[in-house]
Amino acid sequence: MHREEIEQYAFLYLCGARDRRLLSGREKMTFADFDRLIYITAFLGLIHYNLKMWNQYSVQFQNQLERLDLSCETRTAPLHLSEYEEEICRQERWLSEFCSSAPNQEIQEYLRKVVERSI
Repeated sequence: MHREEIEQYAFLYLCGARDRRLLSGREKMTFADFDRLIYITAFLGLIHYNLKMWNQYSVQFQNQLERLDLSCETRTAPLHLSEYEEEICRQERWLSEFCSSAPNQEIQEYLRKVVERSI
């Protein structure tokens, strides 16, 4: 078994039902879902699976990614502290929701500990 497959199975074991539906194609993934899942897999250190997801889904979000890239390139002013704090809050919310949606209490507690140690 390849590293990306091991990481994929681990992630699917940890994630909630909706994320499993998104990743299996049973539910349509949005750009916001893609952004969130890419962040969470990177946060958890599942780099091989993160890359596999990127390769699999980035094509369908090419327009949004190009707009995001263009907005970053054309931005002349640095981020306001409030914009940075807003992004941090969004990422913390993603992690909290990911922990809460885990399949059972034991996994939820495990994920909360992992997140707390990493923040």
